[in-house]
Amino acid sequence: MLFFYHMQRPTTILEVDHAVQTATVGAVVHVGAPWCVPCDALNEHLQRKTYPGVAVLYVDAEALPSYAERQNIENVPCLLIYRRESGVMKLVAEIQGAKLEYIDLNLRSLFDHRSKGEFASLDDYLRFLIARDRVMLFITGTPSMPRCGFTGRLVELMEKYNVRYTFFDVWADDEVCQALKTFSDWPTYPHVYVDGELIGGYDICAQLDKEGKLVAALKVGSQ
Repeated sequence: MLFFYHMQRPTTILEVDHAVQTATVGAVVHVGAPWCVPCDALNEHLQRKTYPGVAVLYVDAEALPSYAERQNIENVPCLLIYRRESGVMKLVAEIQGAKLEYIDLNLRSLFDHRSKGEFASLDDYLRFLIARDRVMLFITGTPSMPRCGFTGRLVELMEKYNVRYTFFDVWADDEVCQALKTFSDWPTYPHVYVDGELIGGYDICAQLDKEGKLVAALKVGSQ
């Protein structure tokens, strides 16, 4: 479910860090500038698509250049996405530009799903995750911050064919990471599911692409 939230506009690094660290689920930090037209559009978009427990901040890079420098941000807009994992707030995605669909992909994947505790069994939760989208990727890290080369190359394949997908970072949940290997009978990551059926990992997708069969396997035309 989507909620509207007031966008925080901190004026010091201390205020930014406090807002991020005290958020219960995650934080989205938009670093922009007053002269940047795409920044205005992104601010409006973010206020429409935020989630419970997720703080949304706008940081003016011109008014607070020390923050942009600390984060090594050279161009605006830039979006930093944090998520609380095992009690620790971690930077999990960094997106350059007002790429609204790509931003939605990340917010949907990271924050718009039910918790594991809502399910009677772990297998029920895995079935729920697999069915979250027509194309579901179980990857290490996120598309903008992959934690292995296979994840990075798989994301490139998805972008090549403009595939709509949702992802789950298996490194964020060790229980899911281990259980899904058994559930899928596939020992390594990534896993690619289409309409609830396992296609395989990156190597399988790369081979299908080489044979000209990947688009059909992903059912891209019917998305």
